[in-house]
Amino acid sequence: MAYVRSKKPSRRRNIYLGLLVMLGVGLAVGAFYRWGYQPAAANDKIHVRFKEALLNEDVSFFQENVEYESEPLTRAEALRFMGWLNGEKTIRGEAISEVARDRSDRMQGMETDGLFRLVDTGAGRFGFSDYRIELLPKTLVVTSDVPLTNVWVDGARVGRIDEAGGDVTFERMPGRYDVKGVAVIDGSTVTESEAVTLVEDEDLAFGLVPEQDETVAGQFDLERAELIEIEVEAQTGHSIETIEALMNEREQTVIAEIGEPLERGDVWRYDGMEIRFVDGRVDRIDIDLQKRPDDLVALLGEPNEKVETDLGVEWRYDRTLLESIFTFLRLESEKRFIEREEAIFLILT
Repeated sequence: MAYVRSKKPSRRRNIYLGLLVMLGVGLAVGAFYRWGYQPAAANDKIHVRFKEALLNEDVSFFQENVEYESEPLTRAEALRFMGWLNGEKTIRGEAISEVARDRSDRMQGMETDGLFRLVDTGAGRFGFSDYRIELLPKTLVVTSDVPLTNVWVDGARVGRIDEAGGDVTFERMPGRYDVKGVAVIDGSTVTESEAVTLVEDEDLAFGLVPEQDETVAGQFDLERAELIEIEVEAQTGHSIETIEALMNEREQTVIAEIGEPLERGDVWRYDGMEIRFVDGRVDRIDIDLQKRPDDLVALLGEPNEKVETDLGVEWRYDRTLLESIFTFLRLESEKRFIEREEAIFLILT
């Protein structure tokens, strides 16, 4: 009978196995604490995280944990809101205190007064709550004593007051906004601007019956050029200089400068504009100014004449006026205001 030596597990191997098990358990516990328990506990202390993020200018916290109208803040919104609070020390202190009060009194945190409302997401773990901070909308009511007053907020048109004594009402998240009223009285452009801080609902009354130094009579002023420049960038996302520089360029250059179009074909369609090519080069750019005819009247006054063309109805202004506009905007291509289907386009050719 052959001899077979029995196999017995060595003591050393058992020690190694024990150490491996202990190491695995330790890693599991550490991972649980690091990525489970600790974040859950931190989310429960939203007031502490809010204060630290604000003072340290942590934009990612505001993007991930603060929302407006049920949507997370974009990076631009987060930077703007955070910059506003840090620039207004008194309001910043009140905001930090408000979040802390809302966290300590959950019923108060659900109220619609103040800048915020705490929302329990229901995603809390290990006995902790999970919160998001919801910015409460603030209402601004703008009135004017002049009919057909266009109202602009931070360079974007938000509405028009059709009748004297009428109003435009809109909502914004808490913050500071530059609000401008623009109207035409007897052929003269009148403007008024106000910086408005929205920490609660506000009313703003424009008194646009002009004083002598506010009136621009018979000539084009820089403010009107600035409004056109702002409107082009607001609708297209690109400066008017960038857009004009595309004239006579090839497709590859267009893509390199402003990216891929939303739609290709005989016409390339982008947000707020269309680009047409002839022989592979940009021949015409149509920019939708998002204005009705009476909006353009309020901005530039009545044209000298309106002429039917293949592109639509061309609004022709005094040549000196147009040269003033486009010299200010540093445009060299041919520019025309065209009305099509109750909309106004700025066309570069």
